[in-house]
Amino acid sequence: MRKSAYGKTLETYNKMGKKYLEKSKTAIPIKRLPFVKLFSANDHILDVGCGGGRDAKFFTQHGLKATGIDVSPVLINLAKKEAKKASFKCVDLLKMNFPKETFDGIWAEAVLLHLKRKDVPRAIKEFYEVLKPSGILHIGVRKGRGEMYEKEKLTGEYERFYTYFSQKEIKFMLKKQGFKVFSSEILPDMHKRRNISWIEIWARKKV
Repeated sequence: MRKSAYGKTLETYNKMGKKYLEKSKTAIPIKRLPFVKLFSANDHILDVGCGGGRDAKFFTQHGLKATGIDVSPVLINLAKKEAKKASFKCVDLLKMNFPKETFDGIWAEAVLLHLKRKDVPRAIKEFYEVLKPSGILHIGVRKGRGEMYEKEKLTGEYERFYTYFSQKEIKFMLKKQGFKVFSSEILPDMHKRRNISWIEIWARKKV
């Protein structure tokens, strides 16, 4: 995430750090366990926007290899303490610099929504390049319209940038890059906020 587009969002995560993780620890992604079951032992998962390492830890506990990336150095340092069997890098998801066809799966829950809309296709292209043939991508984004900075109860006085999507839009972006979407659902918010719903998509890299 480039600082020019994400200065306030990055600042929020760096300032809140452990406090943010404490507030969000009970919001377990509904699709996490079903996602794990799509893979075999020792398959390698890239956890994009890994935060404090909660999901990367879960993946390693279920016999998978996990690499987590996040733009926040504060969260990456916390992740290294939380998930000792995973590896972590503080990098921009638009400039990941992993070798092509490195990962069997990518977990990108609640991360593309922090990108400006114009940058999302570039991120999807990065995902496509680092996935192995037939590799699986999970994306979770907020359903809606527009892009804006917002304050929420979860982050108090601090703002984060959000881009909202329609199912049709995000599926089109994936298909244009070469992914085959095989699951697309609208799910309730993990924090039980009534005004927020999520688009959860699974797509496979075409061989």
